[in-house]
Amino acid sequence: MHKNISRTNAAIMNSSIASIGQILTLIAQFVARTFFIHILGQEFLGLNGLFVNVLSFLNFAELGIGSAITYALYQPLANNDKAQVSALMLQFRRWYRYIALVVAVSGLIVTPFLPYFVHNQATHFVNIYIAFLLSLANTVASYLVSYKRTLLIANQQGYMNTINTVGFSLVQQILQVVLLIIVPSYYIYLIVQLVFMVASNIRISHVVDKYYPYLQDYPHEKVSKKTMYFFKKNVVGMLSAKLGGIIVNGTDNIVLSFFVGLSAVGLYSNYTLILTGLTNVINQAVQAVSSSVGNLAAVKSSSEKQSNVFYKYYSMSNFLVLCAAVGFTAFSSTFIRYWVGSQYVYTQLPLFLIAFNFYLQGLRQPIITYTNAYGLYWYERYKTIFESLVNLFVSVLLISTTKMEVSAVLLGTIASNVLVNLWWEPLIVFKWGLHTKMAKFMLLNVAYVLFGGAIIAGIVYSTNFIDYNNIILNVLTTILFEVIAALIFLVVTKLFAPVTINLNSLTRIVRKLRK
Repeated sequence: MHKNISRTNAAIMNSSIASIGQILTLIAQFVARTFFIHILGQEFLGLNGLFVNVLSFLNFAELGIGSAITYALYQPLANNDKAQVSALMLQFRRWYRYIALVVAVSGLIVTPFLPYFVHNQATHFVNIYIAFLLSLANTVASYLVSYKRTLLIANQQGYMNTINTVGFSLVQQILQVVLLIIVPSYYIYLIVQLVFMVASNIRISHVVDKYYPYLQDYPHEKVSKKTMYFFKKNVVGMLSAKLGGIIVNGTDNIVLSFFVGLSAVGLYSNYTLILTGLTNVINQAVQAVSSSVGNLAAVKSSSEKQSNVFYKYYSMSNFLVLCAAVGFTAFSSTFIRYWVGSQYVYTQLPLFLIAFNFYLQGLRQPIITYTNAYGLYWYERYKTIFESLVNLFVSVLLISTTKMEVSAVLLGTIASNVLVNLWWEPLIVFKWGLHTKMAKFMLLNVAYVLFGGAIIAGIVYSTNFIDYNNIILNVLTTILFEVIAALIFLVVTKLFAPVTINLNSLTRIVRKLRK
């Protein structure tokens, strides 16, 4: 990164461009999804969701190396050590080629068993093998230049990657919609996706080669022993973190497809599309500063300063996810009713669980960002095992013994978050990252969880006496709930935050990352 660009300017640029890009992508996704549902139908939508979850299991081969790569690059980039950056990139290129090969072979092995993941094996509407192989090819292609994208992100130039990703994604989805109208084929839909993934890779590769010509100047440079020791030590932590994340986030559609059917996956996917869009917008806004957080740790800023930045960053992130959760809870059912029809709208319990789970996952993101920025993977090696076991046990138990369907799956994820992640993840960050006690943070954390859950429950309950079919009334009540939530958030933060946090400090959080 050029020396005249400060962390502040880099974080602002990355956050702004990433947020705008995600909003544009989200709009395009909704348009494409609308045509997808009306032209191909809900079963195709469910099949697409099933493929996403199966492929997330194959991505286990990545072992969480991407996050470790980002962390390993912080120090040499901060020191302008071109030789070591070049050595790291050469090493990462070799690793990702092996990963792509493992994913491809694993996918071929899984392919014959795909019909067994579908309830009643209802796949007469498509050749599931051809469709899956096209999706597999897209996943394999995504690994070929991932290490180059990571270099941009680690060097606080993530906006270049965002422009590339969003640009190709928008054109891809426009072409997919046009082709769906002309030739309603799921295969063509997947082929277009693959072609644009390859094109995006080629373009980002050229961008990195242009901005980092020195990467070819040190062909015989070796990665430092200290860095290789870090990878060897943390491989267990990265492995368990990757496995835990896959089981927690990647089994929902598989469990629903196996026990209920593809239609249930398709129904759930409409809500998850909204939440994925909201999550991406929020994450792009708050995680765009992760490289600045890593740089802050790399230059050995004082423990007090790092702790102070953390609390303000955490509160800012919580405020954003709270606003998103409130808006989703109050308006999502109306949106889906007008978007794809009232038959796709969930009742109160699934709506509450979806919104509350989204809120809990959002609360974790700043903790996860700090875990990645400080390279604390080794200390996560046991946490993710317990997290995944709780999630899978509760989900399978409830969905196989009750008629709760999607609610059972969501309760499994919520149980793992409350029983494991709520306290274990902060413990890792505070003990081995910030090197300070976390008692005060836990008080704030629990206060946020209880307050967020209460307001989400209140909004869901309000559907008993507010006519949410009236879109104007729904918009007005949504705005009212947002204002109430914001005011209560400020009160809760004032009462429980161990550092002074107000609206002014929240809007200036990025500036606190300056040296």
